[in-house]
Amino acid sequence: MINTYFLFYFYIVRIRFLILIVFLSFFAKASNDSLKNISFGMNYFGGKIFLHTSKIHANVPPYSQAVELNYNKQTNGNKIWQQRFGFPETALNITISDHGEKGFGYAIGVYPSILFRLVNFQYSYFYFKIGGGIGVNSKHWERDAHNDSTNNILGSAINNFTMMQTGFRFRLNNYWTAQTGFDFYHVSNAGARKPNFGINTYGVFVGTNYHLNYFQNHFSKVEDSHRENPLYIGLQTMGSFAEDKIVDGPIYYNYGLNANISKMYRGKNKVALGAEGVYQSKLYSLFKNKSMYVGRERQAAWQYSVFAMHEFVFGKIGFPMHLGYYLNKPNAGYSIYEKLGITYYPYRNQKTVIKDVYFSLLLKTHYATADYAEWGVGFHF
Repeated sequence: MINTYFLFYFYIVRIRFLILIVFLSFFAKASNDSLKNISFGMNYFGGKIFLHTSKIHANVPPYSQAVELNYNKQTNGNKIWQQRFGFPETALNITISDHGEKGFGYAIGVYPSILFRLVNFQYSYFYFKIGGGIGVNSKHWERDAHNDSTNNILGSAINNFTMMQTGFRFRLNNYWTAQTGFDFYHVSNAGARKPNFGINTYGVFVGTNYHLNYFQNHFSKVEDSHRENPLYIGLQTMGSFAEDKIVDGPIYYNYGLNANISKMYRGKNKVALGAEGVYQSKLYSLFKNKSMYVGRERQAAWQYSVFAMHEFVFGKIGFPMHLGYYLNKPNAGYSIYEKLGITYYPYRNQKTVIKDVYFSLLLKTHYATADYAEWGVGFHF
């Protein structure tokens, strides 16, 4: 069972690296004048950990700090989605975080990000930045008596690392810019291993960037009159796993399939309605152990739902958000669930039966509680 867990966990890590590689493709098309769009930056974060539940057996450190290093690529509109989203800045980031107390340890996160300009001025702008990737935390729960078995914040060393920032960037001269604002970052493993309360840190930051050619703040737009907004029929298969609520408990696997109808709008966003069925091996084991649904335990372990989805599409990358409603509840529980994450479209061809193929990595939650991380493969017709 443990070997199987590590195998599946290895595949999730491979998917994370695939996502990083995909974002790096934004930077990979080099040309003689490509340096004018590149900058290197650094941010310093100062803040405090927010304990969102009394179940965490730790005191809040008085101060937490982190340093973020960035490799940034400013889009210039050579692809139409860049213009439609206001010429965002993409980046590859490394953050090193000192949580401020030895029981929490420290974290290192590697993640792609995208920055959107909210309000633009002549030499400055307000922005919002979001990114997510792989994080490693030095402290986590371990049963070994020689380790800290009371640390119930994280259940694994390898985690998701999510960063959000909102700030104000301004020009110092033709090559240097500075920024300041508010930040929030999160470390957790999406319920793959228990415990999984996660580490949430909020605070303020200051930073600076060096632009290899010059700081560009205004961009020329081209005519954008033709926007394709096709209607798709979609099928997707999904898989996931999660540990039971008991720490060091069994790992249960889920398999699912959904069908959906989706439509692009404004040439850059997508909406969808669909139905989904998920087989949960945890429910099957529960029904067998408690003699429930005798003779039809496997059928009863299927849970069905309907959902609505909205996705922001940036070229071959998408950020979907799902809101779903369960049609049946075999073992009670919540009625509403949410999913959010990332999709990658390696194939698109409007002239073939299969219009596109995509891979997804989504976090499923019930309100603020993570259920599991789900990977999938989908097709649009």
